[in-house]
Amino acid sequence: MGLRSAALSIKENYAQAMAVTAPLGSVVSTTTAAIAYSGGNIVFATLLAFLASALWIYSLSLYSSRFASAGGYYTFVYAAYRSKFLAFSEAVVEFFSFVFLNAVNVLAIYLMVRELFAFYGLKMEWWFSVAILALSLLYPTIASYAMDVKKLLSTVVIFVATLEVLVLIGIFTLSLNKGFNPKLFIPSGDVSLGGLAIAFLLVLVTFDGAGAATYLGEETGKPHDNVTKGMWLAFIIGGVSMVLGTYALVALWAGNLLGLSESAQPLISITAGYGALPVILVILIASKSLLISNIGTTLAAARILYNLSRENASPKIFQSVNSRGQPHIATLLVGLLTSALLSLFTLLAGFTGAFISLGAITGVLWILGRILDSAGVPIMLKRLGELKLTVKTLYLKVAAPIAITIVNIAGLALSSLDLTFRETATLAGITLAGLAWYMLIARYGNPGTLVVDVDNTIIDINAYISRYNAHGGAAGQHRS
Repeated sequence: MGLRSAALSIKENYAQAMAVTAPLGSVVSTTTAAIAYSGGNIVFATLLAFLASALWIYSLSLYSSRFASAGGYYTFVYAAYRSKFLAFSEAVVEFFSFVFLNAVNVLAIYLMVRELFAFYGLKMEWWFSVAILALSLLYPTIASYAMDVKKLLSTVVIFVATLEVLVLIGIFTLSLNKGFNPKLFIPSGDVSLGGLAIAFLLVLVTFDGAGAATYLGEETGKPHDNVTKGMWLAFIIGGVSMVLGTYALVALWAGNLLGLSESAQPLISITAGYGALPVILVILIASKSLLISNIGTTLAAARILYNLSRENASPKIFQSVNSRGQPHIATLLVGLLTSALLSLFTLLAGFTGAFISLGAITGVLWILGRILDSAGVPIMLKRLGELKLTVKTLYLKVAAPIAITIVNIAGLALSSLDLTFRETATLAGITLAGLAWYMLIARYGNPGTLVVDVDNTIIDINAYISRYNAHGGAAGQHRS
């Protein structure tokens, strides 16, 4: 058994992209973590991240309209650089960024509930805390393990995605009662460049989450078309609603902006002021959004391990697929690693400290991958013979990817100024673990070399490129 070939459409790709984007969940997760670094400048950081992500989604489209696989980003890296080491490095970076994001979202759910109890002066019993954490950890793993991917994405995920967009638009509309304040989109001088850079990276993770649809390439009919369209649809709908929701978060904050950065969950504090029913609804939908986001990241991370295994770059056991077409051993490992990270960081830094540290690490890992992806676009197009010396080609296919690469490098460099020892040590540990994995297993395999053609047939990437060039692109292959 393997993944369900050509079982998905643009609808499921949109759902997967929206799941990881998780606009409402992100406002109470990565955005809240970013506020700790940027304060009231979060609106500026969010707008900047949205614009930067648009460039990256465009760059990613140049890959996804030509290549499709279960390996997603790391297959694209191989298509560009023809390097097993770089492709595997990208796989490790993406895998751990998804696992860390899972842990961030679990903590966000816990902190939302804790903030609600504190607002009403209630005591949160230890057993209730354990139940919240356990449910948040188990739900995405069980759903990803037990449900058919098409049913999971086209029902549960797409319904929640619609709800959270409506909630964010509703909160923005509510904020307009106080008038529209364009000054919130302009940065003030009360934050360090490093703090602003980390906030930018954290929010960028959310917007870039739309690219997670690429991991469904093998399972999608007309993959070069539907994956790209689903990704863009989610980015536009989810991204705009998140910008509006973040603006509303700051505009509706009653106290000073210093208090905003010190609040564990500002959105919950704001909605709680309108009564119990609104805040409970927001918590329920936001929690479901975060759980759905973890389903999307679990699906993606499991497919990374599954595809690496087929390419002899990870243990063979990860090729195991259950009757519902899910790589179930890989899925269980993602859940176990998320639990281990959550336990370790909570023990070392407490819930709030763990939330902030895990968020910063996630942002750094994510941006490392984006630098590698975007810088490789012109190289990939050159290999395909599509890099023509015209003004339009150079602007769209060279200038845009290079521009977002430069922005990401600058953001990464500035953000490193505010990383703590714990965060730096964790990144060093991931690097060492990845190197050991490569030396022991992956260097003997061929990471990044399996793709599917327009008919969803699995093929070696070199044979695919030869056919692509011979027949004038993906459409030409199909006609042949």
